[in-house]
Amino acid sequence: MNHLLSALLSCLVCCGIAATSAAAVPSEAALQDLRRAIDLVDATMQHAFTGSASTLRMYDTYNTQTQQGAGTADVWPYTAAIEAHCSVLEALDALKDDAPELYAATRDRYVVRLRQLYDCLDYYRGTYTLYSYAQIRSWSIYGVHRSDTRGTAAVTGIENVYDDQMWLCRELVRAYRLTGDDAYLTKAELLVNYCIDGWDCCLDPNGQEYGGITWGPGYNSKHACSNAPLIQPLVWLYEIYKTDDEPANLRYFYILPDGSRTNEMRRHSDVYLDFARKIYAWQKKMLYSQSAGVYHDMLGAPGEIKYVGEGRNRYRDHVDTGAPTGTAYTYNTGTMLAGAAELWRVTGEDIYKADLNTVSQKSFNYFAKGKRIDGVVFRQWPTDPKAEEGFNTWFDNVLMRAYVDACPYNTTFYNGKPYAQNAIESFQQNLDYAYDHFNRASMLPINLLEGWDVSTGNPDVTKGFHQMAFAAELAMLAVWHQRQAQAAAAVSAPRAATSAASTYYQLNGRAVGSALDTLPRGLYVTKGKKIVK
Repeated sequence: MNHLLSALLSCLVCCGIAATSAAAVPSEAALQDLRRAIDLVDATMQHAFTGSASTLRMYDTYNTQTQQGAGTADVWPYTAAIEAHCSVLEALDALKDDAPELYAATRDRYVVRLRQLYDCLDYYRGTYTLYSYAQIRSWSIYGVHRSDTRGTAAVTGIENVYDDQMWLCRELVRAYRLTGDDAYLTKAELLVNYCIDGWDCCLDPNGQEYGGITWGPGYNSKHACSNAPLIQPLVWLYEIYKTDDEPANLRYFYILPDGSRTNEMRRHSDVYLDFARKIYAWQKKMLYSQSAGVYHDMLGAPGEIKYVGEGRNRYRDHVDTGAPTGTAYTYNTGTMLAGAAELWRVTGEDIYKADLNTVSQKSFNYFAKGKRIDGVVFRQWPTDPKAEEGFNTWFDNVLMRAYVDACPYNTTFYNGKPYAQNAIESFQQNLDYAYDHFNRASMLPINLLEGWDVSTGNPDVTKGFHQMAFAAELAMLAVWHQRQAQAAAAVSAPRAATSAASTYYQLNGRAVGSALDTLPRGLYVTKGKKIVK
């Protein structure tokens, strides 16, 4: 009970409103963030894309002065456009009752364009046969590079990587939840099963799985970015599939102690929650820096793929990896923080809450560096020397989203607020500063606090990748502001309303249903009361 009540207290602190206050009014900040997010997405679709609705192609770079795009983006930056549309849709839904005209003018347009972006993913799709650890199967998944014709992208060897599939899976589950379109769920399930197939299920001398997912089927190195991004969509899929009468209709492949491969039918929800736990535990064990409180990038390994057996009994074999190495990027910590928040939410297990608190605090201290501008203190998150080099703009977006997920449960404090809230507010401060000072045709520089810096060598260049990241951040800040208001209003609702039908809310303010017996165990708020299931 103590840890559940502390979560409630954290939620109220995140709201910045006492439980005794009147029902909260949505802040103007939420509406401003949403409008700015739409502004950035629409401008980026206009300038950083070319082609018709059925041939959409994203440029690699865009010059804000010459107004010319160049090159073709890989599938990962293209996915950022899908993410930004999902985030705007989530914000529109959150603010539907408070901005009905904006909702009516925008939502259908974004649903249509989201479907167009999904449809044009086909230019990155290809099909091949993979000899993996426990099965041999043909897969239709997404390659790194765009093809000129649909369904013909190169996807063998190093031409596809598991993290690209994971980012897509994350957004396709969101797209399904936002639109109800089964096509998104079908594709998300295929991609998550493909990534699970990349799990190293070979057994060590103690009979335990080595674990971890390699960067791709053509690599032996195991990366933070090819493991933890799958945790959050796995939990979401677990919730989607779990029912009292769920059948066991997912074929699961694994290795027996004698080295033979076998399979059995299991329930989707069991497999997906089990893998969310396993991936989280593996990455924490193998890549977490206890001293810094953030995550290493990868475990290096020799390049040659090894196999056992012959012909139709030929399977991929385990290859030993080295020690943790590489830069501690913000997104690799963000995916684990988001994973801790999701696993705490659905399991209530203390280890995830403890990790969430520790990582919220240490990641803020590690990544957010103080910077004074005209007497005002900002927190600068990692950035790159110039737009053509590095990906910190989007990496930071992943971490910010994780802080939004973690904030309702975060009970470590700095300046009287949860660390996650301090982080979120610093992102808000930086985006507001850049939008007010450096907005160039509805595009922002990668260095939000210094602008279009002439010392970069090519200061006028940006990427649609970066702009979609900023738009996604602004949209999720709008969602965060609205969740604050909803959580405070739910907690402070008059108890006299007990005769009305019950609606149960999570601590982040999201309504989750009217039947308590259908909800997973945890702490909920209804009619101003705390309910523990």
